[in-house]
Amino acid sequence: MDSLDGTQAVPKIEDQRGALQSVLASATFAKNPRLAALLEYLCIRCFRGEAGSIKEYIIAADVFHRSPDFDQSTDAIVRVEMHRLRKKLKEYYAGEGAAEPIEIIIQSGRYQPDFVSRRKIEDTAVEAVVPVDEFAPAWTHMPAVHSPQRRGIVSRRALGFIIPVIGLLLVTALAGLTVYGLRRAAQPPPTAALLDRTGPPVPAVIPAGAGVRILCGSARADVRDREGDIWGGDAFFSGGASAEAPGQPIYRTRDPFLFRTLRSGEFSYKIPLKPGIYELRLYFADTSYSPGPAMEGGENVRMFDVVLNGSTLLKQFDVIADAGPNTADVKVFKDIGPAPDGFLHLAFVKGTDTPFLNAIEIVPGIPHRIHPIRIVTQDAMITDRSGLAWSPDNYFQGGRGMARQGTVEGPLDAQIYGRERYGNFSYAIPVANGNYTLNLYFAESYWGPNGQGGGGIGSRIFDVYCNGVALLRNFDMYKEAGLHRQIVKTFQHLQPNAQGKLLLSFIPIRNYANVSAIEVLDEGK
Repeated sequence: MDSLDGTQAVPKIEDQRGALQSVLASATFAKNPRLAALLEYLCIRCFRGEAGSIKEYIIAADVFHRSPDFDQSTDAIVRVEMHRLRKKLKEYYAGEGAAEPIEIIIQSGRYQPDFVSRRKIEDTAVEAVVPVDEFAPAWTHMPAVHSPQRRGIVSRRALGFIIPVIGLLLVTALAGLTVYGLRRAAQPPPTAALLDRTGPPVPAVIPAGAGVRILCGSARADVRDREGDIWGGDAFFSGGASAEAPGQPIYRTRDPFLFRTLRSGEFSYKIPLKPGIYELRLYFADTSYSPGPAMEGGENVRMFDVVLNGSTLLKQFDVIADAGPNTADVKVFKDIGPAPDGFLHLAFVKGTDTPFLNAIEIVPGIPHRIHPIRIVTQDAMITDRSGLAWSPDNYFQGGRGMARQGTVEGPLDAQIYGRERYGNFSYAIPVANGNYTLNLYFAESYWGPNGQGGGGIGSRIFDVYCNGVALLRNFDMYKEAGLHRQIVKTFQHLQPNAQGKLLLSFIPIRNYANVSAIEVLDEGK
């Protein structure tokens, strides 16, 4: 948007937010969630009026989870990722974002994003009298202020092409809106890393593209999980009572704080959402019964219904029957949206006993698919050289984690194979209804003539099952590929069990089973 004196006016804040959401919803940034999280963080700080306080140290701590003793003189993570972000923004605006009316620019040496109107229509009108090289994408230089001479040429010719320009404006605007709408509908937005808190503590509407994460029954706010996502305290509820769960182990989770508080009774949530498609995750862990021979299991004691926007989402839901006592149970639902009144309504209705809920997570969704699940058997999140984010180890029971000795060779990023889980273990990965492709990443790094354990073919043999069906029988990694070589096994058209899980069991036959990484992709069928 231009001011009357010919200079460029700063776009309105709602237009700036729209520009950010367009970038986050693009295919370019969907493939680069780490850079999407960095860009969103910088923009949110800017929206808050905190641009002047964005420093390298703060970014390292908030976005890349560096410890308080972070030394920016020896760790260049922020500078490296900022360089990648600038390049990716250039790529976006030179390609799929070419029709965007506002461009986000981050100048070299700065962390503050600038939101610049691109003035594509005016530039098109003067194309005949301006050298072609001045129509390079806006990221190659700051938008130029046209000289008096150039403005004079436009004025003298204005009468001759005023009607074509008006027509061009209308056609371009309609085409731009059509392309924008089709792109937003076809391209999945990435999971946002931050809850936008630029407004009141409880925003009137959850911004499109932002995730909402609620710790039910908790007064705490801004609690960060192992993936770097921020969880807020309880909000948007009506009825019920808050409570704390006993301080005992919660199985199949690396973030037990998600299950330490709860809301119980008959209660509901009315969560404001902008129109769109969302992925919903509900978190439960029933700690009323401890596992072991001294107590009954607890099945058929607590059952309740969960109602979403007036329709039953879970009928006679029994958390212990679903997952077991003291065990994290995550229920995943795709293609979720707000009701016509602009709210997502969740109601918890008593059956045989009192309902409860530990946490709610709502993130922008992908039509007919859940977000890809990528897990490495490591303690921290990684981003591979393809820009894919891998979550730290989760959903497992049994086995042990161990750093791998030696570099694993193959076409994939070796850091995916930095650790392994070995032993007799399982993963219960929560998914929505549908068909899934499963990729399992293996490598033998112990057994073999040149390995630490010696031996060779037949030294390690194990089976892998999914929901009780064999995927791999008598699997021998050394026989398959030798020592320190990457192996990827792919299985298609897998469906969740009745509990909404892909239950992967790694069963030793000779010595221990192991795995390095797990990838689950929704086939959308």
